[in-house]
Amino acid sequence: MNKYLKTIVGAGMVSGMSLFGGNAMAASEFYKGNTVKIYVGAGAGGGYGFFGRAFGKFYGKYIPGKPNVIVINKPGAGGTKMTNWAYNVAPKDGSVVGMPLMTVATNQHLRAKKIKYDATKLNWIGNMERSISLLFTWHTSKTKTIEDARKRVTQMGGSGKSSPIYQNIILANRLLGTKFNVVLGYKGADRALAIEKGEVEGSFSTLQNFRAMTPHWFKDGRNPLNILIQNANERTKELPNVPTTIELAKTDADKEVFRYMMLQSLTGRSVFAPPGVPSKRVNALRRAFDKTMKDKGFIALIERANLKLTTNTGEEVTKAVNKLISTPPEVVKRIKKLIK
Repeated sequence: MNKYLKTIVGAGMVSGMSLFGGNAMAASEFYKGNTVKIYVGAGAGGGYGFFGRAFGKFYGKYIPGKPNVIVINKPGAGGTKMTNWAYNVAPKDGSVVGMPLMTVATNQHLRAKKIKYDATKLNWIGNMERSISLLFTWHTSKTKTIEDARKRVTQMGGSGKSSPIYQNIILANRLLGTKFNVVLGYKGADRALAIEKGEVEGSFSTLQNFRAMTPHWFKDGRNPLNILIQNANERTKELPNVPTTIELAKTDADKEVFRYMMLQSLTGRSVFAPPGVPSKRVNALRRAFDKTMKDKGFIALIERANLKLTTNTGEEVTKAVNKLISTPPEVVKRIKKLIK
Protein backbone atom coordinates (compact mmCIF):
# COMPACT_ATOMS: atom_id res chain seq x y z
CA MET A 1 0.00 0.00 0.00
CA ASN A 2 1.45 3.39 -0.98
CA LYS A 3 1.85 6.32 1.35
CA TYR A 4 -1.20 8.15 -0.10
CA LEU A 5 -3.55 5.17 0.39
CA LYS A 6 -2.22 4.59 3.90
CA THR A 7 -3.03 8.18 4.76
CA ILE A 8 -6.58 7.91 3.36
CA VAL A 9 -7.28 4.55 5.04
CA GLY A 10 -5.84 5.77 8.33
CA ALA A 11 -7.90 8.94 8.21
CA GLY A 12 -10.98 6.90 7.35
CA MET A 13 -10.38 4.60 10.30
CA VAL A 14 -9.96 7.53 12.67
CA SER A 15 -13.02 9.22 11.19
CA GLY A 16 -15.04 6.03 11.50
CA MET A 17 -13.92 5.54 15.08
CA SER A 18 -14.77 9.12 15.91
CA LEU A 19 -18.17 8.80 14.27
CA PHE A 20 -18.89 5.56 16.11
CA GLY A 21 -17.72 7.07 19.36
CA GLY A 22 -19.86 10.12 18.78
CA ASN A 23 -22.93 7.97 18.13
CA ALA A 24 -22.19 5.82 21.15
CA MET A 25 -21.96 8.97 23.28
CA ALA A 26 -24.95 10.66 21.66
CA ALA A 27 -27.63 9.06 23.84
CA SER A 28 -25.75 9.80 27.06
CA GLU A 29 -25.01 13.37 26.05
CA PHE A 30 -28.60 13.98 24.94
CA TYR A 31 -30.28 12.55 28.02
CA LYS A 32 -27.95 14.00 30.64
CA GLY A 33 -29.83 16.80 32.38
CA ASN A 34 -32.84 16.21 30.11
CA THR A 35 -36.36 14.96 30.93
CA VAL A 36 -38.12 11.96 29.41
CA LYS A 37 -41.90 12.23 29.40
CA ILE A 38 -44.01 9.06 29.44
CA TYR A 39 -47.48 9.73 28.04
CA VAL A 40 -50.08 7.15 29.10
CA GLY A 41 -53.09 6.80 26.81
CA ALA A 42 -55.50 6.25 29.73
CA GLY A 43 -56.55 7.95 32.95
CA ALA A 44 -54.70 7.70 36.24
CA GLY A 45 -57.14 5.39 38.02
CA GLY A 46 -56.71 2.11 36.15
CA GLY A 47 -54.14 -0.51 35.30
CA TYR A 48 -52.39 1.57 32.64
CA GLY A 49 -51.99 4.43 35.07
CA PHE A 50 -50.50 2.12 37.69
CA PHE A 51 -48.04 0.49 35.30
CA GLY A 52 -47.07 3.87 33.87
CA ARG A 53 -46.23 5.34 37.28
CA ALA A 54 -44.42 2.20 38.44
CA PHE A 55 -42.36 2.04 35.25
CA GLY A 56 -41.53 5.75 35.31
CA LYS A 57 -40.19 5.46 38.84
CA PHE A 58 -37.31 3.19 37.73
CA TYR A 59 -36.83 3.72 34.00
CA GLY A 60 -34.66 6.84 34.16
CA LYS A 61 -31.77 5.26 36.05
CA TYR A 62 -31.13 2.85 33.17
CA ILE A 63 -31.28 5.39 30.34
CA PRO A 64 -27.77 6.68 29.49
CA GLY A 65 -27.28 10.06 31.17
CA LYS A 66 -29.92 9.22 33.81
CA PRO A 67 -32.55 11.79 32.79
CA ASN A 68 -35.47 12.84 34.94
CA VAL A 69 -38.67 10.93 34.07
CA ILE A 70 -42.21 12.21 34.48
CA VAL A 71 -45.49 10.42 33.70
CA ILE A 72 -48.38 12.27 32.06
CA ASN A 73 -51.85 10.83 31.48
CA LYS A 74 -53.34 11.67 28.09
CA PRO A 75 -56.62 9.71 27.77
CA GLY A 76 -59.26 10.11 25.09
CA ALA A 77 -60.86 8.61 21.98
CA GLY A 78 -60.48 5.02 23.13
CA GLY A 79 -56.74 5.46 23.58
CA THR A 80 -56.10 6.87 20.11
CA LYS A 81 -55.73 10.50 21.18
CA MET A 82 -52.31 9.95 22.75
CA THR A 83 -50.93 7.79 19.93
CA ASN A 84 -52.17 10.17 17.21
CA TRP A 85 -50.48 13.02 19.06
CA ALA A 86 -47.24 11.12 19.67
CA TYR A 87 -47.02 10.08 16.03
CA ASN A 88 -47.71 13.48 14.49
CA VAL A 89 -46.93 16.19 17.06
CA ALA A 90 -44.59 14.97 19.81
CA PRO A 91 -40.84 15.67 19.59
CA LYS A 92 -39.01 12.99 17.59
CA ASP A 93 -35.78 13.27 19.59
CA GLY A 94 -36.30 10.48 22.14
CA SER A 95 -37.55 12.73 24.94
CA VAL A 96 -41.11 11.37 24.61
CA VAL A 97 -42.36 7.80 24.85
CA GLY A 98 -45.93 6.58 24.83
CA MET A 99 -47.79 3.85 26.68
CA PRO A 100 -50.82 3.08 24.50
CA LEU A 101 -53.85 0.92 25.11
CA MET A 102 -53.59 -2.69 23.99
CA THR A 103 -55.81 -1.90 20.98
CA VAL A 104 -53.18 0.38 19.45
CA ALA A 105 -52.60 -1.95 16.48
CA THR A 106 -56.09 -3.41 16.01
CA ASN A 107 -57.54 0.11 15.99
CA GLN A 108 -55.64 0.71 12.77
CA HIS A 109 -57.98 -1.82 11.16
CA LEU A 110 -61.14 -1.48 13.22
CA ARG A 111 -61.22 2.31 13.69
CA ALA A 112 -59.41 3.41 10.57
CA LYS A 113 -61.19 6.77 10.30
CA LYS A 114 -59.93 7.83 13.75
CA ILE A 115 -56.35 6.66 13.28
CA LYS A 116 -53.60 9.05 12.22
CA TYR A 117 -50.65 6.74 12.74
CA ASP A 118 -49.07 3.59 11.35
CA ALA A 119 -48.33 1.15 14.17
CA THR A 120 -45.61 -0.54 12.11
CA LYS A 121 -43.63 2.72 12.04
CA LEU A 122 -43.67 3.28 15.79
CA ASN A 123 -40.40 2.42 17.55
CA TRP A 124 -41.51 -0.31 19.95
CA ILE A 125 -39.48 -0.21 23.16
CA GLY A 126 -40.95 -3.21 24.98
CA ASN A 127 -44.00 -4.70 26.67
CA MET A 128 -44.52 -5.27 30.39
CA GLU A 129 -47.45 -7.68 30.24
CA ARG A 130 -48.65 -10.26 27.73
CA SER A 131 -52.25 -9.59 28.63
CA ILE A 132 -54.61 -12.56 28.78
CA SER A 133 -58.08 -11.08 28.48
CA LEU A 134 -61.00 -12.59 30.36
CA LEU A 135 -64.78 -12.52 30.36
CA PHE A 136 -65.99 -12.64 33.95
CA THR A 137 -68.90 -11.99 36.30
CA TRP A 138 -69.07 -10.95 39.94
CA HIS A 139 -69.37 -13.78 42.45
CA THR A 140 -73.03 -12.93 43.20
CA SER A 141 -74.10 -13.28 39.56
CA LYS A 142 -76.19 -16.28 38.51
CA THR A 143 -73.97 -16.53 35.44
CA LYS A 144 -71.05 -18.56 36.75
CA THR A 145 -70.00 -20.51 33.64
CA ILE A 146 -70.00 -20.13 29.86
CA GLU A 147 -72.99 -22.50 29.79
CA ASP A 148 -74.92 -20.12 32.06
CA ALA A 149 -74.00 -17.21 29.78
CA ARG A 150 -75.59 -19.04 26.85
CA LYS A 151 -78.85 -19.53 28.75
CA ARG A 152 -79.50 -16.20 30.47
CA VAL A 153 -79.12 -12.53 29.60
CA THR A 154 -76.23 -11.15 31.65
CA GLN A 155 -75.64 -7.42 32.12
CA MET A 156 -72.02 -6.52 31.39
CA GLY A 157 -70.33 -3.15 31.96
CA GLY A 158 -68.35 -1.43 29.21
CA SER A 159 -66.97 1.97 28.28
CA GLY A 160 -67.68 2.64 24.59
CA LYS A 161 -68.23 0.72 21.38
CA SER A 162 -64.67 1.39 20.27
CA SER A 163 -63.20 -0.36 23.31
CA PRO A 164 -61.94 -3.96 23.40
CA ILE A 165 -64.41 -4.55 26.24
CA TYR A 166 -67.41 -4.04 23.97
CA GLN A 167 -65.78 -5.69 20.95
CA ASN A 168 -64.86 -8.91 22.74
CA ILE A 169 -68.19 -9.27 24.53
CA ILE A 170 -70.01 -8.84 21.22
CA LEU A 171 -67.72 -11.38 19.56
CA ALA A 172 -68.66 -13.87 22.31
CA ASN A 173 -72.33 -13.25 21.53
CA ARG A 174 -71.88 -13.63 17.78
CA LEU A 175 -69.48 -16.57 17.73
CA LEU A 176 -69.92 -18.43 21.02
CA GLY A 177 -73.68 -18.09 21.54
CA THR A 178 -73.64 -16.03 24.75
CA LYS A 179 -76.44 -13.61 25.67
CA PHE A 180 -74.53 -10.67 27.14
CA ASN A 181 -76.07 -7.23 27.18
CA VAL A 182 -73.44 -4.48 27.28
CA VAL A 183 -74.26 -1.40 29.35
CA LEU A 184 -71.96 1.37 28.12
CA GLY A 185 -70.58 4.45 29.85
CA TYR A 186 -68.48 2.86 32.59
CA LYS A 187 -64.81 3.86 32.57
CA GLY A 188 -61.95 2.70 34.79
CA ALA A 189 -62.81 2.60 38.46
CA ASP A 190 -66.47 3.44 37.71
CA ARG A 191 -66.85 0.05 36.05
CA ALA A 192 -65.42 -1.73 39.10
CA LEU A 193 -67.75 0.19 41.40
CA ALA A 194 -70.75 -0.65 39.22
CA ILE A 195 -69.85 -4.34 39.45
CA GLU A 196 -69.53 -4.15 43.24
CA LYS A 197 -72.90 -2.39 43.55
CA GLY A 198 -74.64 -4.86 41.26
CA GLU A 199 -75.49 -2.33 38.56
CA VAL A 200 -73.87 -4.76 36.13
CA GLU A 201 -72.85 -8.38 36.64
CA GLY A 202 -69.45 -8.44 35.02
CA SER A 203 -67.21 -7.23 32.21
CA PHE A 204 -64.22 -8.02 30.01
CA SER A 205 -60.68 -7.19 31.05
CA THR A 206 -57.35 -8.63 32.03
CA LEU A 207 -57.03 -9.97 35.54
CA GLN A 208 -53.96 -7.76 35.89
CA ASN A 209 -56.02 -4.65 35.19
CA PHE A 210 -58.50 -5.34 37.96
CA ARG A 211 -55.76 -6.37 40.37
CA ALA A 212 -54.15 -2.98 39.79
CA MET A 213 -57.41 -1.05 39.93
CA THR A 214 -59.13 -2.93 42.78
CA PRO A 215 -56.45 -4.66 44.90
CA HIS A 216 -58.93 -5.03 47.78
CA TRP A 217 -60.85 -7.56 45.69
CA PHE A 218 -57.89 -9.93 45.78
CA LYS A 219 -56.65 -9.36 49.33
CA ASP A 220 -55.32 -12.47 51.09
CA GLY A 221 -55.47 -14.52 47.90
CA ARG A 222 -59.19 -14.09 47.34
CA ASN A 223 -60.78 -13.96 43.90
CA PRO A 224 -64.41 -12.72 43.85
CA LEU A 225 -64.82 -13.31 40.11
CA ASN A 226 -66.42 -16.07 38.09
CA ILE A 227 -64.10 -16.30 35.10
CA LEU A 228 -66.06 -17.62 32.14
CA ILE A 229 -63.62 -17.51 29.21
CA GLN A 230 -59.95 -16.71 28.64
CA ASN A 231 -58.82 -15.30 25.30
CA ALA A 232 -55.79 -17.51 24.80
CA ASN A 233 -54.47 -20.27 22.55
CA GLU A 234 -54.32 -22.66 25.49
CA ARG A 235 -55.36 -22.65 29.12
CA THR A 236 -52.98 -20.75 31.37
CA LYS A 237 -51.45 -22.30 34.49
CA GLU A 238 -53.32 -19.79 36.62
CA LEU A 239 -56.70 -20.74 35.11
CA PRO A 240 -56.51 -24.45 34.23
CA ASN A 241 -60.29 -24.97 34.46
CA VAL A 242 -61.37 -22.00 32.35
CA PRO A 243 -62.03 -22.73 28.64
CA THR A 244 -60.34 -20.64 25.95
CA THR A 245 -62.00 -18.90 23.05
CA ILE A 246 -60.07 -21.20 20.70
CA GLU A 247 -61.57 -24.27 22.41
CA LEU A 248 -65.06 -22.86 22.18
CA ALA A 249 -64.87 -21.55 18.61
CA LYS A 250 -66.88 -23.68 16.19
CA THR A 251 -64.97 -23.14 12.95
CA ASP A 252 -61.44 -22.37 11.78
CA ALA A 253 -62.68 -18.99 10.56
CA ASP A 254 -63.97 -18.19 14.05
CA LYS A 255 -60.66 -19.26 15.56
CA GLU A 256 -58.91 -16.85 13.17
CA VAL A 257 -61.00 -14.01 14.57
CA PHE A 258 -60.00 -14.78 18.15
CA ARG A 259 -56.34 -15.25 17.22
CA TYR A 260 -56.39 -11.79 15.67
CA MET A 261 -57.70 -10.34 18.92
CA MET A 262 -55.02 -12.26 20.85
CA LEU A 263 -52.22 -10.50 19.00
CA GLN A 264 -53.06 -7.52 21.19
CA SER A 265 -51.44 -9.34 24.10
CA LEU A 266 -47.96 -8.15 23.10
CA THR A 267 -49.15 -4.54 23.27
CA GLY A 268 -50.86 -5.12 26.62
CA ARG A 269 -48.61 -2.72 28.58
CA SER A 270 -46.31 -1.64 25.81
CA VAL A 271 -44.07 1.40 25.35
CA PHE A 272 -43.08 3.07 22.10
CA ALA A 273 -41.09 6.03 20.84
CA PRO A 274 -42.44 8.10 17.93
CA PRO A 275 -41.13 7.50 14.41
CA GLY A 276 -38.05 9.51 13.47
CA VAL A 277 -36.19 9.08 16.77
CA PRO A 278 -32.47 8.44 16.07
CA SER A 279 -31.75 4.70 16.07
CA LYS A 280 -29.06 4.99 18.76
CA ARG A 281 -31.56 6.58 21.14
CA VAL A 282 -34.21 3.98 20.29
CA ASN A 283 -31.71 1.25 21.14
CA ALA A 284 -30.78 3.03 24.38
CA LEU A 285 -34.47 3.26 25.34
CA ARG A 286 -34.99 -0.42 24.51
CA ARG A 287 -32.05 -1.66 26.53
CA ALA A 288 -33.05 0.59 29.44
CA PHE A 289 -36.52 -0.97 29.28
CA ASP A 290 -35.01 -4.47 29.40
CA LYS A 291 -32.95 -3.55 32.47
CA THR A 292 -35.94 -1.94 34.19
CA MET A 293 -37.88 -5.20 33.82
CA LYS A 294 -35.14 -6.90 35.89
CA ASP A 295 -34.88 -4.18 38.54
CA LYS A 296 -35.57 -5.70 41.97
CA GLY A 297 -37.32 -2.59 43.21
CA PHE A 298 -39.60 -2.46 40.17
CA ILE A 299 -40.41 -6.16 40.43
CA ALA A 300 -41.17 -5.80 44.16
CA LEU A 301 -43.51 -2.86 43.48
CA ILE A 302 -45.41 -4.88 40.89
CA GLU A 303 -45.64 -7.93 43.13
CA ARG A 304 -46.86 -5.87 46.10
CA ALA A 305 -49.82 -4.94 43.92
CA ASN A 306 -50.46 -8.67 43.38
CA LEU A 307 -49.39 -8.33 39.74
CA LYS A 308 -46.92 -10.15 37.51
CA LEU A 309 -44.51 -9.13 34.79
CA THR A 310 -44.64 -11.11 31.53
CA THR A 311 -42.35 -9.07 29.35
CA ASN A 312 -41.37 -8.79 25.69
CA THR A 313 -38.52 -6.92 24.07
CA GLY A 314 -39.11 -4.10 21.62
CA GLU A 315 -38.01 -6.37 18.81
CA GLU A 316 -40.61 -9.00 19.77
CA VAL A 317 -43.38 -6.41 19.96
CA THR A 318 -42.39 -5.10 16.53
CA LYS A 319 -42.80 -8.58 15.01
CA ALA A 320 -46.22 -9.07 16.62
CA VAL A 321 -47.49 -5.67 15.46
CA ASN A 322 -46.24 -6.28 11.92
CA LYS A 323 -48.00 -9.66 11.89
CA LEU A 324 -51.26 -8.16 13.12
CA ILE A 325 -51.23 -5.34 10.59
CA SER A 326 -50.56 -7.84 7.77
CA THR A 327 -53.72 -9.84 8.62
CA PRO A 328 -55.58 -10.74 5.40
CA PRO A 329 -58.21 -8.11 4.49
CA GLU A 330 -61.01 -10.69 4.38
CA VAL A 331 -60.39 -11.60 8.04
CA VAL A 332 -60.40 -7.94 9.08
CA LYS A 333 -63.56 -7.32 7.06
CA ARG A 334 -65.36 -10.15 8.86
CA ILE A 335 -64.28 -8.92 12.29
CA LYS A 336 -65.51 -5.41 11.51
CA LYS A 337 -68.86 -6.82 10.42
CA LEU A 338 -69.15 -8.96 13.56
CA ILE A 339 -68.53 -6.11 16.00
CA LYS A 340 -70.56 -3.50 14.16
